[in-house]
Formats: sequence, structure tokens, C-alpha cells
Amino acid sequence: MGISLAFNFSGVPFLGFAPFFGTNPQDTFLTLGKKYGNVFSLYMGPKLTIILNDYEAIKAAFSGQADIFGARADSFVFRYISTGEDGKLHGIGMTEGEVWKTNRRFMLQTFRDLGMGKSKLQDKILEEAEHMTSWFAKHHGQPFDPHPKVLMSVSNVICTLCFGKRFEPEDPEFVRLLENNQEFSKLLAQSGPLQAYPSLRFFPGSVKAAWNAIVQINRQMIDTMTAKIQEHRNTYDSNETRDYIDKFLHHQAAEAASPNGIQPPFYDEGLKRNLSAFFGAGTETTAVTLYWGLLFMLHNPHVQTKIHQELDNTVGAGKPITIDDRPKLPYLEAVCRETQRLANVTPLGVLRANTEETTLLGYRIPKRCFVIPNFKSVNVDPKLWTDPLTFNPNRFLDGQGKVFEPAHFMPFSIGKRVCVGEALARMEIFLFFANIMQSFLIRPPRDSDIPSTDEYTTGISCRPAPFKIEAVPR
Repeated sequence: MGISLAFNFSGVPFLGFAPFFGTNPQDTFLTLGKKYGNVFSLYMGPKLTIILNDYEAIKAAFSGQADIFGARADSFVFRYISTGEDGKLHGIGMTEGEVWKTNRRFMLQTFRDLGMGKSKLQDKILEEAEHMTSWFAKHHGQPFDPHPKVLMSVSNVICTLCFGKRFEPEDPEFVRLLENNQEFSKLLAQSGPLQAYPSLRFFPGSVKAAWNAIVQINRQMIDTMTAKIQEHRNTYDSNETRDYIDKFLHHQAAEAASPNGIQPPFYDEGLKRNLSAFFGAGTETTAVTLYWGLLFMLHNPHVQTKIHQELDNTVGAGKPITIDDRPKLPYLEAVCRETQRLANVTPLGVLRANTEETTLLGYRIPKRCFVIPNFKSVNVDPKLWTDPLTFNPNRFLDGQGKVFEPAHFMPFSIGKRVCVGEALARMEIFLFFANIMQSFLIRPPRDSDIPSTDEYTTGISCRPAPFKIEAVPR
């Protein structure tokens, strides 16, 4: 059976369907899905692109045919970002096969050794949570936008893991890193024409300007990571593991002493690009999730009341919330999950590809198509969720009041490309959000309206319209 082609045409000449995506492609795909079903195709420039538009399709591809649909799409901009000085691909982003598997195994093991998902990492997160809540308190109940401080606090956890240090908010290097990361996310979201037609970067106009900015920011990020690695080499102690870089240098030294020497997954070029990816992805998605969580509290004060009641009845006032408190706070945990579901922070995941021609749910998928999963189609599907557009944490609690996650809840994707930082993100979201709730009543400013939860824009992540809160100490 052939693939249903959206609108039965390729779009506009050269650009394909990309000009019709809008600022929130996930919503465009939802609309198209009502007419063309759960698997349909369109063109991004000259590239045939498959849209997976419900749980059945995403599961069939990423779990049922995990090996075939486990590749990253060979898009021009992401290939550029992943290419080292030697002209070869490095890091976890675009590599495949054994190099990618080795990268992923090393990352997971290293993050576990550094405490990801375990109690020894929580001290770092709690330190940042204390800085965050202290900054909230300094506003004395007056309106402020929480996003900048949330972003800094989340980012400092990543910095501690990767670089072995946290930054002060006014540190020029830290400010530049965060500004570059925010701008880079916007530029990548606008890079569709370049992905399809790289030659557009040579013609005057907005596409060329965006490309020049991508090149400049990427160079600055790589230069920063190069400097961090050199700082570690200058103070390296083979008997000490301060962070991810040290762990990498240990492994690199061991391979250098082996008969085969250092293998491609452990070249410096890969380390630089993985550090950049950790900083970017680890900062953006978790910070935006927390930002959404605060907005949902403004719109659902009854939910916040129940959170405060649960905290007061189980932990008590004034005590920092730790991982040990997690089993006692099922409702708060459910709120975190409902935030992830309804916020749809990464609605389209990462651009994937199929390594060979295959058949998916009766449709023939040619080799090396772009593949886009629309996770929002799962998160708002009325067949999977009762009243899916309503913020209702109780959907994540079973009959005994314990946390329950259905199989179709997949905020970190599924299959072989599931998010490598899932355990860390879950830990951060819980500890940051819980300690904000423990410390404050979050309410809307009395002299202004709060944005609707339907106001958002999608780049690398889906972010709500800017808003302010009043954080009233409890």
C-alpha cells in the first residue's frame, strides 16, 4: 500500500510542505491527521518525510521496528554541528552503529557513576533549588518572570555534572553560554530550508543570516568545550573523578595504553560535541517543563492546594524535600507527570530516519525517509485520556492512590533513541518543583492577566508565552 500524501502534492517548489508548518507544527500535523490518518507523508524540500501521528504508529515504528527506525535523519545543519575538525561525525547526535552504541553505553554508565537518579546527585540539585527559592523570596511577593532563574538553576546542575563546577548568575561566561543556547534553539527551529537546501546559505537574506549565526554560536560552544577539556587536562589526576570530563579522560587514557589505541567514540571531537549537547538539551527541556508547571499552578489553584495539603500532612512545613520523600508524595509526582503530558515540551522529539525500506502498518516506507513522531497526538488523544485537554493529575494515580504511568505516557520518547538523561530529568523536575511548592504559594499577579495555556511557540521545545508570578512564602 502506498503512503497517504498530505494534500496530495509536494508543497511549493523547492521548499515542499515546510512553509505550511506554522509556529507549532505538532498542531498542523494533528489537523492533517484527522483527514489523512496516523501515518502520512509530505515533503520537506526534496526529502520525503513520514509523520507518525498516534500511539499505534509511534509504537509500531520505534518499538516494533526499533533497529530500522533508530537512526537520526541526515539533515544538513545537524550534520554540520556533529562534524569534527577531521571532517567526520562525532558524538551521540548523528552517529550510528557501534560508535553510537559505545557513546550511549559510556554516557549512561558515567551518569550513573556520577549519581544520576541516585541520592548522591540530589545534594547538587538541592543546592540549586535553594538558590532558586532564595531568589524567588527576594521578590517579597511582587510579580516577576521565573524563567531566567529556573534556567540558571537547571543549567548549573548540568554544569556540575559535566564541568565539575557551578556558575554564579552574573558570571560572563555563564551568561554567554545561556544566551547562546537560547538563541541556538531558536535558530535550529528555523533551519528547515537549510536542512532541505544547504545552498541557500550562500544567497543574501534571512536564511544566510541564520546560517552565519548558527556557525558563529556553534564555534563559540565548541571553543568553550575545548577550553574546559584543556582545563581538566591541566589539573588531571588519574585517581580522581570530578565530573564527566574526568571520566572520559580516564577511559581515553586506558585506550591510549592499549594495543589498538584510542577508538573513535573517545576522540576529543566527540567529547566536545557531547558536552555541547548535554548543556543544550539538559538545560532547555527541564527548565521549560518547570516553567509550564508554574503556569499550570496559576490556572489550577485547587491543584496547588492539594499539593500543599499533601506536603503539610506528610513532610511538614519548612523542611527541604528530598528523594526519600518521593514515596510519600504521590499527588505531587502525578502533577509532575501531568505537566509533562499536557505541556508537550518536546512534541516532535528528534528528527529520525529508517535505515532500510520497510512496511509500517501496511504502508511502504522507502529507505532513509525523514521520520517525525508527533508525541502531542498521543498526549491529547481522547481514546487514551479522558478529557485530554483538562489538567488532571489524578489520571496518573491508581485505585490505591499510587503513581501509575500508562504505556502511552512517553515524555522521553521510546525505543533505542530514548532520552539518555531521563533519570536526571525526572529527578530534577521532582526536586525543583517540590521545593518550590514547599516554600511558596504561586499566584498570578493581581494587576495583570496570565497567558492562556494555549499560547505557545515551538522551537527545539514547546514554550508557553512569557508570564509573571507572585511567590508568596508559606
